[in-house]
Amino acid sequence: MNPRLHHPRLHRSLLAALCLLLAGTAGALSVVQRSFDELVALSELVLVGTVSELRSAYSGPEQNSIHTYVTLTDLEVVKGTLAETHYTLRTPGGRVGDRLDVHPGLPQLRPGGRYVLFVRGNFRDFFPVVGIYQGVYQVLRDGAGREVVLPATSGEGPNALAAAQQPGAQSETLKGFLQRVRDKLGAAGGAAR
Repeated sequence: MNPRLHHPRLHRSLLAALCLLLAGTAGALSVVQRSFDELVALSELVLVGTVSELRSAYSGPEQNSIHTYVTLTDLEVVKGTLAETHYTLRTPGGRVGDRLDVHPGLPQLRPGGRYVLFVRGNFRDFFPVVGIYQGVYQVLRDGAGREVVLPATSGEGPNALAAAQQPGAQSETLKGFLQRVRDKLGAAGGAAR
């Protein structure tokens, strides 16, 4: 037998590496696939808004969790009603001082970004959007200057913008997308505004 393979420090190092690998996969995010119809039906609120502010703070009974409060303005409410001209969404994670709390797999809403959101369970659920990333659509301008929507899985920022601006890119217009939501609400007897 090779004595180097049976060295106690080697075994501890391998065991530590295995534990880190397993710990990383244990926190993986599982998401139930949702159809467009389910996104519309399960949401309490469907809105289009621009992120005007992100503010992170400690929360929870012992102030040991971090949440980010996303303020949306320039709102268009498609399902539900709002009495305010802004809406605040509470999402898990964020940075407070030198502590950073990150939840891989969750969509990141960016300041100045415009989004269509299928909201459910705000201030109650872990992530208050139906289907996690499935209920988040980024609104961008395509190469022809039209407002189009791209699902959060299409990426964010410059990559999504570049994809939307490619000649011949097949993106759904914001107007057409919202009309599909309104059509589903009308078919289901829901109230649209």
